[in-house]
Amino acid sequence: MKPASFTSILFRLGAFAERKISGLNFRTIDIEEGRISYLQGGSGTPLIFLHGFGADKDNWVRLARYLTRHFQIIALDLPGFGESFKNPGLDYDVQSQVQRLNSFVNAIGLKQFHLAGNSMGGYIAGNYAATYPEKTISLWLLNPLGVQDSPNSEMFEQILRNELPVILTKRREDYEVLLDHVFHKRPFIPGFAVSELSKSAKENFSLHHKIFKDIHKIKAGNIEFSSPLDTRLKGFPKPTLITWGEKDRILHPEAGINLSRKITGSKLKLMENIGHLPMIESPKMTANQFISFESSLLQELHS
Repeated sequence: MKPASFTSILFRLGAFAERKISGLNFRTIDIEEGRISYLQGGSGTPLIFLHGFGADKDNWVRLARYLTRHFQIIALDLPGFGESFKNPGLDYDVQSQVQRLNSFVNAIGLKQFHLAGNSMGGYIAGNYAATYPEKTISLWLLNPLGVQDSPNSEMFEQILRNELPVILTKRREDYEVLLDHVFHKRPFIPGFAVSELSKSAKENFSLHHKIFKDIHKIKAGNIEFSSPLDTRLKGFPKPTLITWGEKDRILHPEAGINLSRKITGSKLKLMENIGHLPMIESPKMTANQFISFESSLLQELHS
């Protein structure tokens, strides 16, 4: 076995320290197709987090620091990403991932929970909630993918020009460009972390390219989602919070406005000077949005 590099050791230590500070522990569980890795911590009603494309469970660690006093946090690596199983022979479109998520939920014994997702994870979360509303207490969508009624973002314009989207990277230089796209004001990320993240992106490029095509459904120069949120969630009855960074360059913020009009009683929070990853760029403010949202639901329930 090849010995771990110095940057790899630093990266693992850094991840361990951040998880520890947030009260999260690493766990694994098997479903039929393979092993799922996840982080779990806190107490209270479960709140499941689904990361975006090319990301992993650790995208939620800084946000979780402000939520573990209120909820039992569960952040998983979606199949095909992070430390969960990777099989290039599988289909990774949204409904396939919804069923894998349901297998995970059943495996860890959850009956009802709050469900949150960012970007691709928001697309999966929304479709899961529409498929299993009886299991979903509330839905939290953070800059979700999958809104068909939306202006093209900078990344979608790249796709339609047949260019490699910024979210798919092979080199450290490309990963630096990606970071400038997903954040309006990039938070501190150590150089060793950028090195390891860009290395992982390169190693998984082929699989992620396939997953990107599976989930975006690009046909005849257009992106045609197989299960768009603005159709699937039209009239969705469960409490829904939509958070969107107004400076998002990956997915157009106007999609949040259009989606909120389709979901009955949903609440929309547009965040000024925030990009595609509000839970990393402004974790405390983003966490407080959900805490306030859930508190208002409890007050309505007991009034």
